[in-house]
Amino acid sequence: MPNLPGSLDIQVEDVRIRAILSSYRKRIPVTEGYVEVKDGGKWKQICNTEWSHFNSRVICGMFGFPGERKYNTRVYKMFARRRKPTFWDFSINCTGKEAHLSSCKLGQATSLKSNGTCAGGLPVVVSCVPGRAFAPAPMTGFRKAFRQEQPLVRLRGGAIVGEGRVEVLRNREWGTICDDNWNLLSATVVCRELGFGTAKEALSGGRLGQGMGPVHMNEVDCSGFEKSITECLFNKEALGCSHEEDAAVRCNVPAMGFQERLRLSGGLRPYEGRVEVLAERNGSLVWGTVCSEGWGIMEAMVVCRQLGLGFASSALQETWYWPGEVGADTVVMSGVRCSGTEMSLSHCLHNGAHLSCSRGGGRNTAGVSCSETAPDLVLNPQVVEQTTYMEDRPMFMLQCAYEENCLASTSSQVPANTYRRLLRFSSQIHNNGQADFRPKASRESWVWHDCHRHYHSMEVFTLYDLISLNGTKVAEGHKASFCLEDSECDEGIEKRYECANFGDQGITVGCWDTYRHDIDCQWVDITDVKPGDYIFQIVINPNYEVPESDYTNNIVKCRCRYDGHRVWMYGCHNGGSLSIETEQTFPGLLNNQVTHR
Repeated sequence: MPNLPGSLDIQVEDVRIRAILSSYRKRIPVTEGYVEVKDGGKWKQICNTEWSHFNSRVICGMFGFPGERKYNTRVYKMFARRRKPTFWDFSINCTGKEAHLSSCKLGQATSLKSNGTCAGGLPVVVSCVPGRAFAPAPMTGFRKAFRQEQPLVRLRGGAIVGEGRVEVLRNREWGTICDDNWNLLSATVVCRELGFGTAKEALSGGRLGQGMGPVHMNEVDCSGFEKSITECLFNKEALGCSHEEDAAVRCNVPAMGFQERLRLSGGLRPYEGRVEVLAERNGSLVWGTVCSEGWGIMEAMVVCRQLGLGFASSALQETWYWPGEVGADTVVMSGVRCSGTEMSLSHCLHNGAHLSCSRGGGRNTAGVSCSETAPDLVLNPQVVEQTTYMEDRPMFMLQCAYEENCLASTSSQVPANTYRRLLRFSSQIHNNGQADFRPKASRESWVWHDCHRHYHSMEVFTLYDLISLNGTKVAEGHKASFCLEDSECDEGIEKRYECANFGDQGITVGCWDTYRHDIDCQWVDITDVKPGDYIFQIVINPNYEVPESDYTNNIVKCRCRYDGHRVWMYGCHNGGSLSIETEQTFPGLLNNQVTHR
């Protein structure tokens, strides 16, 4: 810890909360105990005479807790009588809005007697309130009678829990915060609001990826005691602010001990290896491997997050080439299925003690490779809306598309002189992340398609579905990633990928790949669709073949009206860009806002 400001120049080595009650020692995280500072290699306690609840607020924030609470002083008085504490020679004076103890004032402790005892007789104790995600499991057997309201703030694009781009909900739409005047004080308000502690960093310049949609807030000015960032003073006008200036945070989170129960073994670098889990077997803790059946990128994402190693760059089902620790070859975890957002692999669905792994143990087990950064693909919904039209195309002009399964199944039963009715549109796919998007398959594995005279680098890159208002799929399409390249880039960014002449495929950060409406398979075959109102849905990277920092924005939804002769597309938006209430009522929205395309 750096020097604390004030009249004295004192170097503090470390600070901790030490639980003394046996019931609290077993709990993770530690939320209550003595505040102790390390001085000269020894842990010392603080006299509570000059201690304030503002100090407790700062201490709790440092350890990942949003606030403090009262505790049972009688128990600590009884404990203090049994042991003679060693007190620190200094006092701390915080205002309560500091992000760290190092920002508080330090002075000579006037309450200490000449024999080193505290005039009040008791050392400082704090009791902290954990955020919802870190609180002990609630009691079962009852349900609350109220529905939890949707939060007004969220984090996106972060590699680990408690970090990400800050997004706020205004006018039923999610948007970002411009980084003008963005500081640790405002970042701490965000962190506490989300159930974390104080902020470690206030990041600017779109450091954790760029958002989409509006910039809702600019020049945010917080006092430090607001319940929500939306209560702070701010400028509603964000003129000149682009998503290159999106604000982000890194928050203090409680020490949950997750990293101690997982490790990577055998890799050539610290961020790769086969996954080994600390599990209880026959009453003792042993290290073992994870069955690789069904192991995918979502499970790998959780491992990398749990170890603080960022995002997964690959999920491996064979790790025989990586030597493991002696005695750690036994499979101790199988059937793992993760959503990708869990804080620990143990939080994912799995078989528990009933192991099932037909591949057996040894080194044919789950492995990962992690990366500090990841791409983030986002499709521009306005381009879809503005370019949609309908075309009747003769079957004899669709032979290549037919061979690549880009038409409805009924197309196999019609003669070559008939027509197929196609819903056509353009898609513009941006990479707003922190790393280039590259196809999963290496160049040597790409498949040559003779009809179209190009290589496919991914089996399915996007899915196009037309869905009835009751949720039934009535038509579908797909696009193989025959050509991933930089069509255009933001100013100052050079194109790196071009498909011509068997070139490298990918999408550079800050660039986008445009699939024009006149390209084969850039459609949905609606020949057999009846007139009516529908939902049109596009999903990018649907099988999660390539890791991304945020999969929630990989979906675009639109309202689609088809009268048998014409088609209209309206209300297009990215998944997760609207409030839950707006998204749930989406099929009933905008009925009077249809415009002809």
